[in-house]
Amino acid sequence: MTTLDKRTTWKTIHYFSGVTLAIFIGFHLLNHLLSLGGPALHIVWMERFRLVYRHPVIETMLLAAVVFQFITGIRLLTRHEAKIPAEKIQVYSGLYLSFFLVVHMGGVMTGRLVEHLDTNFYYAGVGMNYYPATFFFLPYYFLSVASISLHIASLHYLKTRSTGISYAIAGVGILAAVLITIGFTHGFQWRDMPAEYPAFIYKYFGRG
Repeated sequence: MTTLDKRTTWKTIHYFSGVTLAIFIGFHLLNHLLSLGGPALHIVWMERFRLVYRHPVIETMLLAAVVFQFITGIRLLTRHEAKIPAEKIQVYSGLYLSFFLVVHMGGVMTGRLVEHLDTNFYYAGVGMNYYPATFFFLPYYFLSVASISLHIASLHYLKTRSTGISYAIAGVGILAAVLITIGFTHGFQWRDMPAEYPAFIYKYFGRG
C-alpha cells in the first residue's frame, strides 16, 4: 500500500468515526443547552437520550469511534503541514478535541465505574460551580464546544471556500458554548449540588 493509499485509508476512518461522533455530540449539546431550563429539564431529556446511547451496542460503537478519532486524528495531523489559517484552525481545534475526548471519556468512566455516581447534570456541572475546580472546568468545557464548531467550520471552508457559512458555523458553536456555560452555572450565580458531587470534585481538585 502506497503512502497516498494509507493516508486515504486514515482519512476515511477519521471521517466515518467523526460522523458517528458528530451525531451523538449534536444530541449531547442539545441536551446541555436545556440546562438553561434547570437541572430537572436537563436530566429528563438526558434519561430519554440514554435509552439510545447507553444501549451496549451503541455505547461500544461510540467508545470505538472516540478511539479511532483520536488515533487517526493525531496520525493525520503529524503528516500534514498546516499553511493557511483555516488549516491551522483545523489542526489546533483537532488537537484540543483529541485531548478533550480522551479526558472526558476517562472522567465519565471514572464517575460511573469507580465513584459509582450518576454522570448526569450534576456530574457534568459540579466542576464549573465549585472553586477551585472552576479554573479548570470553565475553560475546559467552553473550549470543547468552541473547538467542535471551529473544527467543522474550518473543514467546511477547506472543502467549499464558503466564508460566510464557515463563520456562521463557528459563531453558532461559540454562542452555544456561552449558553451552556450560563445554563450550568445559573448565569454565574453558581448552583448548589447534591453532596456526593462536591465531595467527588474536592477529592480530586481539593478545596479552595
